[in-house]
Order: sequence, then C-alpha cells, then structure tokens
Amino acid sequence: MTHEIHRHQSDYGPGEPIEPTIAAESNMLAHAVAERGLQGEEKGTVSNEHGHYLFRFLRVEKPLPGQTLARIMLAVLYLVMFLAGWNDASQGPLLPSLQNYYNVNYLVISTIWLANFAGFMTSGVANVFISDAFGFGIAAPFGASMQAVAYCLICWGPPYPLFVIAYVFNGFGLGLQDAQVNSLVTRLENNTTKMFLMHAMYGFGATVSPFVATAFVQHEQRRVYLYFAASLGLALLTVFSLVIVFRGRTEDQVVGRRAPDKGGDAAAGGSAGKLSRILKMPVIHAMAVYMVIYVGTEVMIGGWATSYLIDERGGNDDSGYVSAGYFGGLTVGRVILIPVTKRLGNHLSIYVYSVLVIVLTLIIWFTKTIIGNAVCFSLVGILLGPMYPIVMNVIVDMIPPEIQGGTIGWCASLGQAGSAILPFITGAIAEKYGVWVLQPLTLALMAASIIIWFFVTRASHSFQKLQLAQRDSTLSAGSNDAESPQGLVNEKGRAREEEGGEERHVDTELRGATTQESSGTSGAAATDLEENYSAEPKLRQ
Repeated sequence: MTHEIHRHQSDYGPGEPIEPTIAAESNMLAHAVAERGLQGEEKGTVSNEHGHYLFRFLRVEKPLPGQTLARIMLAVLYLVMFLAGWNDASQGPLLPSLQNYYNVNYLVISTIWLANFAGFMTSGVANVFISDAFGFGIAAPFGASMQAVAYCLICWGPPYPLFVIAYVFNGFGLGLQDAQVNSLVTRLENNTTKMFLMHAMYGFGATVSPFVATAFVQHEQRRVYLYFAASLGLALLTVFSLVIVFRGRTEDQVVGRRAPDKGGDAAAGGSAGKLSRILKMPVIHAMAVYMVIYVGTEVMIGGWATSYLIDERGGNDDSGYVSAGYFGGLTVGRVILIPVTKRLGNHLSIYVYSVLVIVLTLIIWFTKTIIGNAVCFSLVGILLGPMYPIVMNVIVDMIPPEIQGGTIGWCASLGQAGSAILPFITGAIAEKYGVWVLQPLTLALMAASIIIWFFVTRASHSFQKLQLAQRDSTLSAGSNDAESPQGLVNEKGRAREEEGGEERHVDTELRGATTQESSGTSGAAATDLEENYSAEPKLRQ
C-alpha cells in the first residue's frame, strides 16, 4: 500500500539543536524508509524481499490497482469459485447416465473421485513451491488451464481409462486455484464478508450446473459427455479473465507487501522451510483434517443425493434438481448466515450448524417422502454453507502471516482431496450395501468433525492467551524503559520538542499504530515515548 508521510515544517525550532533521542531517531528513520519505498514504487525497482520469484517482472514494485480494477479483480476471483462449484455439483446428476454410458457399477465410476484425490494432493504439496516461484498471476491461470485440459479429454466421450486420467488434471487445477484465490481474499480489506460472498459464488455455480446437467441427461442421454464442452468453455473464459485482468501480478503486487515476521525468519529455508513450518504445527493438521471431513461431506451429499432419491425413494430423472436445491442452499447460507455467524463467533457457529445438520440427516434417513427429503437436503446445504469461509478466517486469525498463504493452500487442497476420497468411499460401500448408507455416513462424519473442531477451538484459545501475555510483557518492558535514566533524558527531549508547538508523527499505515497527541505534560510525553519504543521494530522492518 502506498505510504504517505505527514511532515510538519516546524518539527524543530529555528537553530535548535536536535537531541538524538529515540523519538527523533525513530521519526527520521521513518521518513527515510518511507521515501525509499515511494521512490522504489515510482521507479519500479526490484525488491530484494521478492527474490524467490523466477521472473524479474514479478519482483518489481508496482503501483497498487485502482478502485475500478480492484473490483474487476474481485469479480474474476468470484468467477474462479463459480467454476469450482459448477464442476463439483454436476457430477451428481450425471453419475447415473455416465454409469450407463460406460456400463460400470458404483465402485468403478467412483474411481473418478480417486483420480481427483491424486490431483488435489499433488496441488497441496506443489502450491507453496509454485506460489513462491511464480506468484498468483501465473499460478491461478495455470490451475484453470489444467481444468481446461481435463474437459478437453472428457468432452468427446473417451475410453474410460482416459476419462479417469482426465480427473487427475481436473483435481490438480481445482486445488491450485482454490489455494490461490482463498489466500488472496484473506488479505483484502473486509476479508470476512468477501470470503463469505466468494464462497457463495461457489454455491451459485453449484446451483446452476445441475440444471444444465439434468437438461443434458434428459435430451442427450447417449451423449451426456457433451456437457463437458460447456464446462470447457467456462474454464477457458476463466483462464483468459485471469490473464487479462491480473497480468501476472503476484499477491503483493495486488494488495501490497505482507507484514514480515517479528522473529525475522520468515524466509528461512525458502519454500521448503515454509512447508516444513506448516507441517510442524499441530493446529494446522487439525484444521486440515476438519477440511477433509467437511468438504468431503459437502461434495458427498451433492454427488450422491440424486442416486439416493432414485434408488431409495423411487425418484426419476427430475431428482437431479435436488442437487440444485442443495447447492442453492449452500449459496443462500453463505449470505444470510453472515450476521448470525458474526454474532455467535466462528467457533460456536461451527458447533451449532453441525448439530443442526445431524438433526436434518436423521429426518432424511427416517422419512420416506421425496419432497420432504428434498427440502431437508436444501436446509442441510444452508447450514453447511458458512463452514468453509469460517475455517479460512480462523486460519488468518491464528497462523503467522508469512505462512498463511501456504497454510490456506494446504488446508484447501486437502479439503478438495476429501471431496474426492469420501464420495469414492461412499460409492464403494454403496456397491455392496446400497446407496442408503449415505445418511449414516453423513451422520458419522458430522460427529467426527465436531470432535476435530474441539481441538481447533482449544488451540485458538491458547493462542489468544499467548497473545495477551506477550502484549502485557511488551507494555511492562516499555514502562520500565521509560523510568530508566536514559528514558528520563529522552522524556525531557520529547517535552522540549512539544513546547516548540507541534508533535511529529508518522502515518498509521507505516507505523501500524495511531500516535496520540500530547497535552504537553510529562505523563503524555512518557506515553509518546513508549509508542516510539513499540514502533521502532516495525520501522526497522
């Protein structure tokens, strides 16, 4: 972000010697840092902090996007999530027709999710390295291109082995895009609301695609694979939009540089070091396991609800519209439950929504009406909707900034892996026992997700207590420094400057804290001195 320095011509009196106090040194250093940053932005200098990028243009400081371009960029991010929802929700309505076309059973057709799983896991490991080497502006279009490759292989009705292999490319592309856009949105202003709305666009895409897929099932049942030609067009539109709008920009070139780690080891070990730090944090593993269960359950329900209503409730081809109702619920839930989630808090919201999903699952299991089941599936979608953006926001609250992007990518990719492996497991079990197992599996998975979230909540509370202790320790250290002999000398110098008429200050974006105006008393001077102590490490960064 562009930093502005507010200067005062009368910082010092005419001819008055400048005493080298900490306050004076801090302000002079702030001016120097800001001027160097502005000159770097104006001249397009190469930043040493971005030396890990392969191409020089990725390391050049660029002016941040204007308001209009920023809105267009956000719209393209929404398009990426629309494509993800379009992809995930189409599989349910198409599944029976694909089984007939390839003449395979539940277990064999479920291998497409196993192939997806391989692609998602690959993207989860590769995301940190791809992001550090190429940045958002190359990684995201590359992911969309992999999806386009998958649809190219599918849309002409290939032999079944090639059909399955295509889903490896599909999974890799989806996982990479998911990681990239979630990481970027968490760094935007008002990111909580934008995260909910972005995932509502996922739900919107998932609401639209079952209508299109069901139309193909009804009118082109022998060539139902032609549906993927429409998916190919959407994927190509996404690729072109990402390339044209972002023009290869990295995250930092879109939203500004991320605040460096206070420990100073953010870049230690490069990409491998970041991945190592991610894998060593137990709370990240807890959130990743939760995402496997949650996303897997979400896609499992959407993928098998149509088959469930046809086989267990005597439905027909129109049962495909139930998937539209379910994913429509996801869309609505991610919008209307925003104020409810803010009121309850992230952690309590997960518990409440999960318990209500369990209740509705029991209703679906033990009631036999198609209409009643369809309504309950939609309500389940509403309650499941907010959970994904909630987890992304919790990651931002708990994880150090320098590994947030990698953590989001890891959790998102593993979540997508869950969306592949759990529907496969459901298909394998359904092949032997029948598709009625969808409801008891949903029940067990939601109960397991509540247990896993308990560990996340406990880790979050411990993290908050640690933050409070560190803040109290910092304030206590600042008070002791102010009472030291050197602190008294600095206090006198600060008081003399205030008597000159105006108090120096640095813009809040540069210092990270608002400087309070002093009343001229020694107590106010001590407060100002303490702020300079706390600001000094930030200025060095």
